[in-house]
Amino acid sequence: MPRYRYVAYNAGGQREDGTVEFATETQAWDSLIGLGLTVIDLQSAGQIKPSLFSNPFQRTLPLDVQADLAEQLAVLFAARLPATEIVSVIQQGAERPAMKQHFGRMAGLMADGMDFPQALEQAGTGLSPLFLSLARVGQAAADPAPLMRTLASFLRRQEKLQAQVSGALIYPLILLIGGFAVFLMMALYLAPALEPMFISINRPIPSGLAAFLWIGNVVRAQGVFLAFGVLILILGGAIIVKRHSDNLRRWALHLPIWGNIARSSALSRLARSLQLMLIAGMPLASALRETATYLSKEPFAANFTDAAVAVEAGMTASSVFATDSRLPSVFRELFALGERTNTLAGISDALATALEDRAERQTAKATQLLTPVLTLIVGGGIGMLVYAVMGAILSVNDLAL
Repeated sequence: MPRYRYVAYNAGGQREDGTVEFATETQAWDSLIGLGLTVIDLQSAGQIKPSLFSNPFQRTLPLDVQADLAEQLAVLFAARLPATEIVSVIQQGAERPAMKQHFGRMAGLMADGMDFPQALEQAGTGLSPLFLSLARVGQAAADPAPLMRTLASFLRRQEKLQAQVSGALIYPLILLIGGFAVFLMMALYLAPALEPMFISINRPIPSGLAAFLWIGNVVRAQGVFLAFGVLILILGGAIIVKRHSDNLRRWALHLPIWGNIARSSALSRLARSLQLMLIAGMPLASALRETATYLSKEPFAANFTDAAVAVEAGMTASSVFATDSRLPSVFRELFALGERTNTLAGISDALATALEDRAERQTAKATQLLTPVLTLIVGGGIGMLVYAVMGAILSVNDLAL
């Protein structure tokens, strides 16, 4: 069935991007209108072009929220409740307005004949592609509850890794903000306070102090324009990063420290996705292709697509991975072992766990290195400020003597 990409505004005035599947564009349009959306752009997913209306800041729900939902679905699936009742229970208990709205739309779509996974995907944005994929695969499983519990565990580990990185960057960020504040204080207040000393004795102002005076004058005269320019740079940078995220991910693989972290994180997500697909009972070729499709932005997704083609052609998937030197040797060897012994689901679980642990260790080492480096940089900058101030004061004393 054709897929259509839409951009719309909901009743609360919030922009939403997403995809829907309908036989015709008219049906897609009518369904979105029925969900209470004001559609401003609708395109065939096979012919998507950059749109003036696209939202570069569209993002999924936080990982902890998705993990909570996966755990809740696991409980409800284990209770063998009908899909419509599951949707009703989650909608009534949802604390986030976005989640309540999402499942409210699902109830309407399911009343029109859609099944649970399709309604989950088409009710709006917010859930990760892996979540949607597993919901669809889980429908065919005899018991989708274990699948949802495994997904929740995976999301929790991803959340932990993100929190580890964010927490480690707080102290360096405070250092940078503090250093910038000291710099502005010097330029706007301390340097102007020292200037009259040199004027009163008709002596030239030291070059370091003069530089701060010039910066302070520029900030006072053009402060509004500078702030606006910084804001434009930040927003422009965010848009560029969002638009070219795929290229940036590939480029990050070549960085000295971050490249190792990016490789471990990407492979852990792919391996975990493959494990979940295999647990759900999918054949290896389908599991590889499904993983590559729904995690298509990951750096090594193309390897999984090639591996699926190889399996369908009668070869082994490990033969494809063995030719890529970017993959860690442990990944290539264990994957080949799992494929050879028909224990790939368990091997994928072990691989994903090992790669997640490896990414955590690499992140911890990187942040431990980053903190002292930034401390030295900021401390050196403040030391230069102190040197400039003390040099100016001592020069005044020398002139007085």
